[in-house]
Amino acid sequence: MKTEALVEFFKKGHGEARDLDALVLDYLDALAVIEDDHIQKSLLGELVDKYVTLEKRVDALLKNTLPAEVADTIKYEGRFVPRSYVCTIMFSDIAGFTSLAEKIPGDVLIGLLDRLFSGFDDVVGSRGGTKIKTIGDAYMAVFGAPLPGEDHAVKAVRTGLALLRHIESFNRENDQNLEMRIGIHTGKVMAGVVGKERMQFDVFGDNVNIASRFESSGRKGRLNVSHETYLMTKDSFLFEARGEIALKHKGNMKAYFVLGEREVEG
Repeated sequence: MKTEALVEFFKKGHGEARDLDALVLDYLDALAVIEDDHIQKSLLGELVDKYVTLEKRVDALLKNTLPAEVADTIKYEGRFVPRSYVCTIMFSDIAGFTSLAEKIPGDVLIGLLDRLFSGFDDVVGSRGGTKIKTIGDAYMAVFGAPLPGEDHAVKAVRTGLALLRHIESFNRENDQNLEMRIGIHTGKVMAGVVGKERMQFDVFGDNVNIASRFESSGRKGRLNVSHETYLMTKDSFLFEARGEIALKHKGNMKAYFVLGEREVEG
């Protein structure tokens, strides 16, 4: 309705100018309320959109720092309560890394490790493992935590073999001659989130130390596993028994080299 027609309508209906003024003011107030409501809804929509975007960014950052299952628990429950798992722990270490670090510039070394460990992340993640951390040239992962699964030992051994293949491919592509030891052990651990500013999901216990010893007592280019891991995977892989080997601070324990996967019959 045009303004002139609106004014004429008010005049016919009420006759007095003061009533017209009052009605016009009421009408303008009503328009203002409608406009305010529109603005408020628009601002609210923008605020919701920004909140959703921010939440997605925070969620992505949290899950880049912590395993998805742990991040979701913290998000919805406020904390991740420490708990025990029977899982398989894997350690790897690059042989001769110290001498390599003395030969090439630091930025080149870091770039090399970044490319190598980024590949490790893909191999471990695609096979159901959880990266725990890197310490220098050492890489640690677990299978069966924080997401339990009965086949964690098989997944760990299969991943170890895949990592050995990966580093061979990496050497060809980068004109390197890196060699790696891998140690795997299965047992009970305690797991939890530690830290405040940089939270980290980690596993603790004597079995973690044993897994580390199996790595350091292994050989270059070989996958060295404990008797516990062997018992859980002997139907899926071929092994070379090493007998009992001396583990630093742990005494003697049975050890096995993994030769490869068993062929599926039939």
